[in-house]
Amino acid sequence: MSKKKRFVTIQILPDDLSEAWTLRLRYRFFEFLFYAAVIALFAVGFAAVKVVQIQGKVLLANHLAARNQELMEEQKKMDLLEQELAAVTDKEKAVRDILQAFLAATPADSTSSAPIPASEANLDRYVENIREVEHPLESKDANLLREKQPSIWPVTGIVSQRFSTGGPEGRHDGIDILAAENTLVMSAAKGIVTESGWDPDLGRYVRVNHDFGVETVYGHLARSLVKPGDQLAKGQPLGLVGNTGRSLGPHLHFEIIFKGKPVDPMPYLQ
Repeated sequence: MSKKKRFVTIQILPDDLSEAWTLRLRYRFFEFLFYAAVIALFAVGFAAVKVVQIQGKVLLANHLAARNQELMEEQKKMDLLEQELAAVTDKEKAVRDILQAFLAATPADSTSSAPIPASEANLDRYVENIREVEHPLESKDANLLREKQPSIWPVTGIVSQRFSTGGPEGRHDGIDILAAENTLVMSAAKGIVTESGWDPDLGRYVRVNHDFGVETVYGHLARSLVKPGDQLAKGQPLGLVGNTGRSLGPHLHFEIIFKGKPVDPMPYLQ
């Protein structure tokens, strides 16, 4: 005996009492809808898991990219050190060659093992040769130091509070420079941004590393224009003057830090 088919009948009665609409559906149709809904839920759940996994991979890729950038910067520093070491080696070799030539040109006394001094003119000539060898390297080092030494004013304005280690006015680790809000703030020297964030006292701030143990800090910014890892040239904009943090009006708080200790910026600014 065949199984009796079951149906569900749906009737729609119009307000104008016209002929009713009748819709007759088999139970299998509802079973199909149920299974379709279950499959759809599984599909949505699977897609959500995949999205989370992809986001995790994207975050990991971004982290690896940032780490790779840091390693590239470190490699650049190593390459620079290798170049400087090679320059020092060449300088040492040149000086040795000059000294050997000087000693070879100096006659020896037959009765004494000590060399007889060369004429004053010859000695001056060899000294001048050594200075010529030293000059290019000293010039290169001097240019590098000048670029990385904080020496330009980060913003033009009036110094409202100076550096202080204590006393009646209390400790103040930098100088405050009054300037109009949203005025561009410049990097005082060449360096790399190590921090760009928020501090309860400084408000929005930027910290820059200039190597050789020197850092600069720029506080109370209205906006930061850089992020950690950015390389800055001397005089490049890094933010806008603001009134964030513990501040009574628009100004820039500027610090120079040497080997972890704040120093007075005024003697360094030109």
